Formats: sequence, C-alpha cells, structure tokens
Amino acid sequence: MKKGLLVLCVMLMVLPTMLFASGDQESVDDEIVLNLMHDKSGAPGWVPFFDHMSEVTTEATGYGFTNTVFPATDIYMAQVRSSLPTDEAPNMFTWWSTYRMKELADEDMLMDLTPLWDKHADEYGEDLRQAFTFGDAVYGFPLNNEYWPVWYNKEVFKDLSLEVPTTWDEFIYVCDTMLEAGITPFLSTVEGRWPTFIMFEEMIIGEDPDLYVDLCEGRAKYSDPRVVKAFELWGDMIRKGYFTEPGSDIWAVGAGQFNQKEVGMALMGTWYYGATLTPNGVPEENIGAFILPSHNPDAGNNIILEMGPLVVAKNAKNMEETMEVVDYWMSPEGNSAFVEQLLSFPGNPKGPAEFLPQVKVDLLNTINTENVRLLNRYWEATPTPICEVAVDEFARFMINPDSLETVIANLDTVADNYWASVK
Repeated sequence: MKKGLLVLCVMLMVLPTMLFASGDQESVDDEIVLNLMHDKSGAPGWVPFFDHMSEVTTEATGYGFTNTVFPATDIYMAQVRSSLPTDEAPNMFTWWSTYRMKELADEDMLMDLTPLWDKHADEYGEDLRQAFTFGDAVYGFPLNNEYWPVWYNKEVFKDLSLEVPTTWDEFIYVCDTMLEAGITPFLSTVEGRWPTFIMFEEMIIGEDPDLYVDLCEGRAKYSDPRVVKAFELWGDMIRKGYFTEPGSDIWAVGAGQFNQKEVGMALMGTWYYGATLTPNGVPEENIGAFILPSHNPDAGNNIILEMGPLVVAKNAKNMEETMEVVDYWMSPEGNSAFVEQLLSFPGNPKGPAEFLPQVKVDLLNTINTENVRLLNRYWEATPTPICEVAVDEFARFMINPDSLETVIANLDTVADNYWASVK
C-alpha cells in the first residue's frame, strides 16, 4: 500500500474516535469532561486503563476524561503538534521526556506544572524532577517508570547449568555456552529503527556512565576513544553471532523463539514482560531478569530508565479542572491506581508496588539495594535531531560492523552540527 493511501486509511480509522471524543465533550452542557490523547494502541492497548483511570479520578476529584487513541506514533505526533497552538489542544497527552519534551516546552506549548511538583516534592527524587525541567519550569510528570534489564529464559539457564552473570566474563561465558548449544544468545533487530539504540546505550554505560551522559548532552564526541572501544566490543559480539538477524521480529515471533529456547535472552524494557512475553505464551515461572554487568568494572552497576510522561497542553480548555486531575494523578494513590493495571513501576516512587509480579519486585529490590545508577534512555536523553540520524547509523553498524569508521564520522558530524546550531 502506498504511504499516502496508508495515511488516509489510518486517519479514517482515527476520525470516528476523535469525533466521538469531541462529541462527548460537547454533549454534557453542565458537566466538564476532559480529553486525553495517546498512541498506546499496541499490546496491551491502554484505552481500558485510561477508562479506568477516568473513573478513579472522577471519584477522587469530580472530573473524568475521555481518551483518544492513535494507531500510529508518527500520525499521533503530527496530530498533537498541530492541535497544540489551537483551542482544540487536548487537556492531557502522553509524550516522551527530556529532549523530546524540550521541543514543545521551547515552543511554549506546555503547561508549567512547577507548583504541583513543589507540592509533591517529598515524593519524587531530584533526578526525576530534572528530567522534566527546562529553564525554571517543570513540565509533565511520569505516569510510570520502566527499567531495561536482560530478560532470560530460566529453562535455558537450567538446561545448560548456567548462573545469572554478575561480571562481564561470566556474561560472555553464558553467551558462548548458548552458542555452543545452538541457542542464539540475544534477540535483536533494526526493524522499526529505534531498537538499534538498545545495545549502543548499554555498551556506553558499561564503559563509563558519565561518558554516556556527556555524549548525550554534547560534552563528548562519538570519536572519543572510549566510545570507539565500546563500539568495537559490540562489533565483536555481532561477529560472534550473539544476536539474531538484523531483520528479526522481536515481538510475537521473538517471544516464540524465547519460549522455544531458540533464543536465550532479550534486553528490553520491563514493559516487555507484560506486553510481549506473557501474552505470547511464555510462562511466568520461566522468565527471569538481571542487570547487564558492565564490561568495564570501574563503570559500576547501571541500568537504563524509561519514563512514561503525561503532559498538559497550555492552550487546553478547563485548565483549573485539569490541574485537579493531574494533582491527584501525581499522588502515590493516584499514580498506583493507574500503574497497577499495567503491572508497571509507579512514576511516584512513594506509590505502592506490591501488585508487581515477583520478577519485577526482585529487580526493583536489586536496583534499590545494590547502588545501581539510573540513566535516562538514549531516545530521550539526547536531542531528537541527533537521535533520528543515530538510530540509522547504529543500524548500519549492526548490519555491517566493519562500517565503524563511517558510522563514527557520521555521528560526529550530526552531533557537531546540532550543538553548534544551539550555542
């Protein structure tokens, strides 16, 4: 199907939902019903979760909301961007943190939530607040938090008498043992573009987490010898066959390979457990998780954090009522009422989490007790113009690790040009 026709078809699918949501708001003359936009149509779709949250906020604040879902992220982003300058802007919408959010903050499209962050200051850590801070204001808040561990098939480990690795050498032993048994160690793909940054960020934080932060924020270059070293190690792993083919399906097909012991591990966000593994038949008791050991012992224990933000459109109607809903949603009770349905980690660290499956409870305990440093995901941690080029360069490297010199040069060029443009 040609792209234009595909877009038209998708819009025709979305339009009735949009009209329905709009109609709802107009049909209640003396009742204020807010609107929330999102693109969470995948597995599991978030529509029923937001419907439930509307019921909960109605009970707590007197105000509920409709939710409008878009089936494709690129169309969703275009629709949100076009509505933000108008009085049709949604009251609330899901987005991405840090540099992805900064673009909208710089355009003065977001409502300043600083007073609510101040009210909940003793519930959220400073690192979380800074991820939503631009200039003197704080925009949006985390609906949920997701960490990025290595998911592993416990039966594969048991069959091969493997232990969860705590050092890089032990991790390499696990990979080599799987290879010898005819099992591909890791799911991996370039499909969809964005998954290409997964191993890149892991290799850099495993070299030096401060280097990762500096690289994302323009204080280090991609040609830094430490970055090149991390790339070369990643390239060796690719050449040894540690990863599935670059065009692999890491979703339903990948879960099947994981379940059939054709693949032993997958480095993905904690949402992968409930969104891909268990819905595709992987028994909960066969799923384990560990934090990838750093290849440089001096790098310490590190794990990538992905935050799921909700933001408020500055031009939205009924702002006073919207702030009441957001205030409740930021509270421990309100936040947990939402993430409990997702089996996700609360965005408010003070929120209860006893509803999580044991594998996630164990991971959270490890993070909280073993001095694990949290690092923002590359997708959000570096400016979008750099990231959009970088994911394609990472794909080039994954397909042909001998292209490293070209990849490094191209990454330096796009990063240098961007940082020079914003000085």
